[in-house]
Amino acid sequence: MLRNRSYILGIGTGIIVGALLLQMMSVRASAPGNSGLALDEMDPQKLKEEAAKYYQVFDLGTKMYTQAEMDASVQKKVKEEADKLAAAKPQEQPQEQSKVETVVRTVIYVQPNLDATAVSELLVKSGLISDRKAFATELEKQGGNTKLQVGSHVFEGPMDMQKVVLNLITKQ
Repeated sequence: MLRNRSYILGIGTGIIVGALLLQMMSVRASAPGNSGLALDEMDPQKLKEEAAKYYQVFDLGTKMYTQAEMDASVQKKVKEEADKLAAAKPQEQPQEQSKVETVVRTVIYVQPNLDATAVSELLVKSGLISDRKAFATELEKQGGNTKLQVGSHVFEGPMDMQKVVLNLITKQ
């Protein structure tokens, strides 16, 4: 028995700690802040309200898209609109086409909780900027590290670094 004394002490300590944790969980479950109702006792509206405190709650009929599905859908719509514009535009003379400048329009969606590094990666992939460090420096200079606005940002034509940063920290 003396040879296994440390094992016996460990088992005893574990049982005591387990009992204390179980008691603390029991007290927490019956605390006045909790509704005290089981999930099957709540009506659907009350259950939705309780779950909305900690999670995003959507109705069953709401269609949720993955990022890949959303990108494919956007690319499909862009192609359809480009085809409509090409079909609606009358055929111009070749000389006049060289005079017409096309304005490149880029839309970037900044998701919640994206940091400056992730946003700079989006901008590089879209071709708006070529130097991440210059973007980070300009963002720091304008104090925009914590001011990046969530949502869609539209960039039209060639833009310098100051205009790109200003577009990202102000909501249009």
